[in-house]
Amino acid sequence: MINGLSPAKFLEITREKFNKMVIESKPMMCWFSTTEGCNLKCKYCFAESHAPLEDELSTSEALKVIDNIAEAGTQAIVFGGGEPSLRMDLLEIANYAVKRHGMMAALNTNGQLLADKHYVRALASVGFSQIKISVDGLKDSHDWNRGKRTFEKCIQALKNCVEEEFPSIWLIATISKLNFDEIRELTKLGIELGVDVGMVQLLPIGRGQASKDLMLSKEQTREWQRILVEQKKIHGASRVLFEDRYQISEDEHALNISIDPKRVGTFVDSPAGCVTGIWQYIIGADGQVYVGDIVAPETCIGNLRENKLSDLWRKSDLVNLLKDRDKLKGKCGRCELRFVCGGCRRMAYSLTGDIMASDPQCWYEPRLGKD
Repeated sequence: MINGLSPAKFLEITREKFNKMVIESKPMMCWFSTTEGCNLKCKYCFAESHAPLEDELSTSEALKVIDNIAEAGTQAIVFGGGEPSLRMDLLEIANYAVKRHGMMAALNTNGQLLADKHYVRALASVGFSQIKISVDGLKDSHDWNRGKRTFEKCIQALKNCVEEEFPSIWLIATISKLNFDEIRELTKLGIELGVDVGMVQLLPIGRGQASKDLMLSKEQTREWQRILVEQKKIHGASRVLFEDRYQISEDEHALNISIDPKRVGTFVDSPAGCVTGIWQYIIGADGQVYVGDIVAPETCIGNLRENKLSDLWRKSDLVNLLKDRDKLKGKCGRCELRFVCGGCRRMAYSLTGDIMASDPQCWYEPRLGKD
């Protein structure tokens, strides 16, 4: 039984909710890789960033892209990279998205330039709703990946952001075998600094392909989720944030949300698990559009220099495929939790080359047909 329901009944309820939620879903959440340039060279950078592309969007092109995606229904934009703070026109582009189109703007950064209080003050004047600063473990673990003395700058950057009172500030960590034993201490550090804590898994893409040995095992992935559910109970559900696709099998509260008829779900409060192909997409520094959060030739659906995002999204066979969770393969395809989890499509693609494959990192064993 799942929260008093048979697996078959749970599947029936969540399938109906999911289909109502995604049938007319729009590309509402954008990750905009503003540049491939970066001032660090992290050992397991999924974007493999280092130098800018030769044909990155100009300022005027970037502003036209903002108009384009706003017309398609985008409500939230995360400025990432590379390192977005290296773009001299970042503030102009972000200001345009916020003031002209009313978008919620977030910044995903390595934090090095945000150790400067004047720069953080300039970010605050633009109207960023959220700042995410990468801290990959305690000092030694972080500096091993990102470079000597980068940890101190990240901590100063977080303090500067707290001082400027951004609505949402995250310490965000990539979890691997290197920092697995530091999860509780890292969470405590963020809470003591007065920021929220977010965690994601190391992925074997980009430079991460050379660090496959640092990926969590299935057992560690499950323990990581259990620790974070525990930390949520200690510090508050809104203070500890993580990828919820696996959480669903460990957290009774999450299961209750998924079957509550009053919780229809939106792109910011979704019981759908993985949102690849549902609301989320990436714009590359050259204007290419990728489904979900997977940058690969197979996931590219066009370029915004020549096309409208609304047209690309509506006509994409891949987007329509990802909305049909009954077409998931392997264990994910026969799992009663597929409409509230769906596995990690990026992990599946990274490890198998098939975006619809079963998630190799999932420990959960489907109960459908067994109870």
